[in-house]
Amino acid sequence: MSVVNGDAPLRKSEMLVRLFAERIRSGQWEPGSRLPSERELARLFEVSRTAVREALKALQLAGEIETRLGEGSFVLESRRSEADEEALVGAGQSIVSKLQARQALEIASGVLAIKNASESDRIKLRAVRVELAEALEAEDYQWYLVVTFDLHELIAKASHNSYLEEATHDLVEPMRNDEWALTASYDAAMAGYSAGVHRAMIDALLTNDVDAFVGSVCQHYEDYPALRHPELKRLRTVEDAGLGPFRDVG
Repeated sequence: MSVVNGDAPLRKSEMLVRLFAERIRSGQWEPGSRLPSERELARLFEVSRTAVREALKALQLAGEIETRLGEGSFVLESRRSEADEEALVGAGQSIVSKLQARQALEIASGVLAIKNASESDRIKLRAVRVELAEALEAEDYQWYLVVTFDLHELIAKASHNSYLEEATHDLVEPMRNDEWALTASYDAAMAGYSAGVHRAMIDALLTNDVDAFVGSVCQHYEDYPALRHPELKRLRTVEDAGLGPFRDVG
């Protein structure tokens, strides 16, 4: 595969996204059909399973496919124009690549924040927790996503490490432009589960629990594409994840 974007060669996962999307649009992979397994796709396109997994996550975020736990990935029927589909796929691809870097930065930022956060930082974290609840109550999912982006930057600021703060901002800021791709499929169940994960991150910071923070961050980035899952409410309820309702944290 030698597709290029301008002067820069595309990453294997990026090339796979284009190839997979083309198969879907051409009808080679019809709506409702099950995609080959990750292992089969890796062998077919002579790439790693990691590259295949990244490509599938991008297509899932774009609403091109859905992944059912234990069953595989299936093509969704789309009534969007080809231009809209391409824009969504591009946004999903951008989101996936940035999430990987964000996860590493966020773990480092949170560990330092637990050590370095000021009382002002803690007040702001509590305020974000309240604002998440207000956005959910208003069913304003665009507002909700803006608050989550603000939270991720706030965690970096609470580390009081200028490099982590700048690097996090550089990754988060462009993703704000892709929030429209995420709100397209948000509903109360998806937003409620997402809020539970973000609350767990805040709670861990406020209680100085490093292990809980790292675990919640890993869960957040692992589950990010699953927020589009049509069976999210059944597969990953707030109760199953151990994430209860809002509670006061000192």
